[in-house]
Amino acid sequence: MGKMSERLGQDIKQSFLKVPPLIQKTDSDPEHCRVAAQLDDLDDNIPLRIMLLLMDEVFDLKERNQWLRRNIKNLLQQLIRATYGDTINRKIIDHVDWMTSPEQVADAVKRFRDAFWPNGILAETVPRRDKAIRMRTRISGKTKLLGIMPDELKHIIGAETTRKGILRVFEMFQHTQLNKRMVYVFLEGFLETLFPQYKFHELFNKLHSRSKQMQRYKHRRHSTQAPSLQKR
Repeated sequence: MGKMSERLGQDIKQSFLKVPPLIQKTDSDPEHCRVAAQLDDLDDNIPLRIMLLLMDEVFDLKERNQWLRRNIKNLLQQLIRATYGDTINRKIIDHVDWMTSPEQVADAVKRFRDAFWPNGILAETVPRRDKAIRMRTRISGKTKLLGIMPDELKHIIGAETTRKGILRVFEMFQHTQLNKRMVYVFLEGFLETLFPQYKFHELFNKLHSRSKQMQRYKHRRHSTQAPSLQKR
């Protein structure tokens, strides 16, 4: 669960940025077992690919057999076409254009200002809700999440697998650090995609390389690779 938001964010960034893999994946590669691996790299498949990547992480479908992954892919394609027809990409582009229009950006900035500085004064800290209210909110949130999944999906992947996946998502959003990390990953992908001329990818790599966590990771990776290189 700790790396779920990071993996999902990176997968979505790769789908939008269309970065080709350096090494071709084989059937034995764990990444090849993803449900999204059943699709080709056509642009028309990007919305569906993102949905499948999400399902891979939530329901751990990489461990399922080939027949199940193929049926899940077909089911999602039918759900998308039944809901949006063959114009889902056009709808997504139109919606993004509308969200990034000058009017919508100005309205978002205005609402942000009014929320944090109402009438030009810094807003006061909202008092923490008591334990009983937080508990009722948790129960209500779980109930709504469990109720939004279509019955067709439950029949294919199983009711228990669906329940565990939904609760996994709910528990993931209870961790402040994970929520922040997921927002940062999405923000990086958004900036890299929206402003490619500014080379945000290189900037983010430089910033990440300075972090203590990344330095510890590189040190551990170098320590594990050194013995294998010596054997050669």
